[in-house]
Amino acid sequence: MTRLETAQMLREHDNFILLTHRRPDGDAIGSAAGLCLGLRALGKSAWVLKNRQLTPKLAPFAEGLLTDVCPEDATVISVDIASLGLLSLDAEALHLEQRLCFAIDHHGSNDLNVPKLVEPDSAACGEVILELLELLGVMLTKDMADALYLAISTDTGCFKYSNTTAHTHEAAAKLIAAGAEVYPINKAFFDTKSFARLKLEARLTDSIELYGGGIVGLCTMPKQLLDELHISEDDVDSISGFARSIEGVEIGIMIREVEDGGGKISLRTSENYNASELCRALGGGGHAAAAGATVPGGIAGARHAILSLLAQRGIIRER
Repeated sequence: MTRLETAQMLREHDNFILLTHRRPDGDAIGSAAGLCLGLRALGKSAWVLKNRQLTPKLAPFAEGLLTDVCPEDATVISVDIASLGLLSLDAEALHLEQRLCFAIDHHGSNDLNVPKLVEPDSAACGEVILELLELLGVMLTKDMADALYLAISTDTGCFKYSNTTAHTHEAAAKLIAAGAEVYPINKAFFDTKSFARLKLEARLTDSIELYGGGIVGLCTMPKQLLDELHISEDDVDSISGFARSIEGVEIGIMIREVEDGGGKISLRTSENYNASELCRALGGGGHAAAAGATVPGGIAGARHAILSLLAQRGIIRER
């Protein structure tokens, strides 16, 4: 669907429930909050379904917007979700995958089988939401601007990632003009680290594995390590790109042990490699420079899967 068709759909309905993905990030929460506030400004009933994995750092942006119920007459919309497997635990508990009406996203790998607006050229879903609110004639408030600035800034690494475009900066400028509090958001999400996070980075530095002459860097985060250092979800925010920050590394890999015994692979790549294409081969997806996949076998299984794939592609030698 086009933006105009999506805006018309939003005009025609009056009762909305918005869904976010598992382990929601700034783009998921900021986009859902911005859309929710915008719909309310139009006189609609709009709520964001609660997400039990919402972190304390992100929670203030969703204050007053959360619900734990989904009325029978609600129009259910997913925001920043590329596949059904990424629906929040709360959405799954209510079986909302069966009631999903529409999707708004910016992941080119989006495979949801519902009417959807997907704009892969947008750096963040927040950019897409901003365009929709403008089409709907919504006057941006400070709260909307804060939420959408959070979305865009976090998905671009504070405008450092390669997905940042002139349009991204134009969107940010509109949000700043509408009252977005740039300094506190940037300070909290990009310039502040807990002592636990610093200790984690030290341990990751000591244990990093380099392959392919140094172009591939791999780090692992076992649950035991996270428990030992008392690491919270806020502490691991944006850590996926840790190995990529090393000089010469073009493919940064972070593997985290997850609750069901699987291994979550997060890839961050230079323009010379396509993270989404690599992760699709492992059943995942994402963007060209940032993508992920979850495979069975914990950290050992994930390490074997990603290194074997890189060897098959001739990026590193066979192991």
